[in-house]
Amino acid sequence: MPKTTRPWGELTKQVARTVRDLRERRQWTTDDLSRRLTEAGYPLAQSGVTRLESGGRRITVDDLEALAAVFGVHPTALLSSGAPPADPCAVHGHSYDNREITGPGPRTCNDCGHPEDLAV
Repeated sequence: MPKTTRPWGELTKQVARTVRDLRERRQWTTDDLSRRLTEAGYPLAQSGVTRLESGGRRITVDDLEALAAVFGVHPTALLSSGAPPADPCAVHGHSYDNREITGPGPRTCNDCGHPEDLAV
């Protein structure tokens, strides 16, 4: 019998977006996140992080627990799609691609000059 692949659900896609957003807010590369996961006892290669964020790798419950620990959030925070973004720039559609690194600390939005909130 041929193997069938079930499409990703909206919740899985939401977790992938949230992981990418949390990583970018902290100004971590995929290598940084991979290293932090490994240091926390959950080795995941940089390519695994990239595949997880882009939809090429399913997210397991173990992934969810390890990611939440590394980001310092409760696992349910990675599942939530209803929470408004903490970053006002995201509300207005300003892209991370339009920001520049301004040194240590938060980035500054090139569109409005608002400092990025790294608390989330």
